[in-house]
Amino acid sequence: MVTQVDLTETEIAELQKATNQSDPAEAIRAAMHAFLRQVRRDQLKALSGKVEMLENWQELEQRELDASSGS
Repeated sequence: MVTQVDLTETEIAELQKATNQSDPAEAIRAAMHAFLRQVRRDQLKALSGKVEMLENWQELEQRELDASSGS
């Protein structure tokens, strides 16, 4: 998908420096990916204390191992 965004030379140069990318398009992609990763991390942090977790991960892991080994 193609989207046109007007950025100044300064903004592009800052993005290239911050992302360590020489290609402006790659710098924008890298910055976008970093931003989206941070947003997802913030969303997960917001769930802290709001989700009830069951302490059965060991049992579930053992079931998965048993199923994969054919037991």
